Amino acid sequence: MKNSTLATKLMLAAIFLTVLIYFGVNLAAYFTDPYTTTVAYAYTGEEAVTVSGYVARSEEVLAGGGELVYSPRREGERVSAGGTVALIYQTAEALSEANILRGLEEQMDQLLYARSLAGTSQVRPDEETAAALLDFRQAAASGDLEEAVEQGSALRSAVLKRSYAYSGTEELDASIASLQGQIASLSASADPATTRVTAPQAGLFSSLVDGYEAILNPEMAETLTPSSFAAIASQPVSGAVGRMIYGKTWAFVCCMQTKDMGDMLVGDRLTLRFHKGLSRDMEVKVASISAEENGQRVVVFSSEKYLSLTTLLRSQSAQVIFHTYDGIRVPRSAVRVEQVPVTDEDGNILLDANGHEKTQPVTCVFTLWGELARRKPVRVLWQEDEYILVAPDDEYLNTLATEGGREGRRLRSGEQVITAAADLYDGKVIR
Repeated sequence: MKNSTLATKLMLAAIFLTVLIYFGVNLAAYFTDPYTTTVAYAYTGEEAVTVSGYVARSEEVLAGGGELVYSPRREGERVSAGGTVALIYQTAEALSEANILRGLEEQMDQLLYARSLAGTSQVRPDEETAAALLDFRQAAASGDLEEAVEQGSALRSAVLKRSYAYSGTEELDASIASLQGQIASLSASADPATTRVTAPQAGLFSSLVDGYEAILNPEMAETLTPSSFAAIASQPVSGAVGRMIYGKTWAFVCCMQTKDMGDMLVGDRLTLRFHKGLSRDMEVKVASISAEENGQRVVVFSSEKYLSLTTLLRSQSAQVIFHTYDGIRVPRSAVRVEQVPVTDEDGNILLDANGHEKTQPVTCVFTLWGELARRKPVRVLWQEDEYILVAPDDEYLNTLATEGGREGRRLRSGEQVITAAADLYDGKVIR
């Protein structure tokens, strides 16, 4: 019995010692292994600078007044000369009755549409309702309240049309007749003293008035200096129902450090990315650059695209993107310069006059190729503090003798790049 107990203890001690040795060896290997790797992956790098400035447009404030104002126009909607942009009511009761009348007229349009579909296939109303529901969901998820309200109205319209399209025409005709009576009654009692505000010229309507309309437009922006730019301030505006935006050009004016501008010149085309309010990159042209003042210059970027999307934008922070680079991102420590033998078209190493191998410096990274380290020639596209953006060096690869040799030396996204190693060379056994 005692012998059995002793044997068990010895066996457990041996197992414990084996496990301890195993973990000790692996731990030592972990701390003494001089090779570390990381995955290289496709990446887009940007040479950009962040600036703050103002969006400038050719604008005119529309005089009106009071709180009893209704506008039938959407933000950024194009209006012809003389077109109605707002209605001003004398009393709250008149505004309330007008809103009711507009609601009834909207319902009438929906009922007449449903009447035109009576007895036809129900596929179209179903598809319209599903599409309206999807649009409303997307608008709500994006956080655009104005768009959500508009899509919500469209959804209510689609649901009403669908419900009447499925029912018989008798109930529909009765609803239409009832609405006609209500509309006629309200129209007859409408307040005739309503003031109509119209567009002086054809342009885009905006409901927002911020006090910059008279002091910021593309032409005036080109006359600014760093001092006058710093003095820009909004002016108080009262009694306005909105503004009209004319032309097709808008501008972004900002003050930049001269050292951040590089070789930027008037006429260059760059990319502008606002930090808020507009979720897309825009190509802009450098319209003007002011004289230098205390190491700064006022730069005006102009564009003839997306004017209707900028109507609510004014004071903005943005990125000016000079260049964009698409390549493979690797750590800075992975990039090396190696002396590589020069070969002829057949892959034979060339010798100099003294019989020594000719070599040339090649920028490269080393990747794991099975258990071997393989040199991959690259050219540097862009550098940051912690990483470098590279691409295969096609000029060097074209000097290799075979297509297989060229493809085997081409760096690809997803490869394991060696970032730290001791005594590393092409073909060295790593694992």
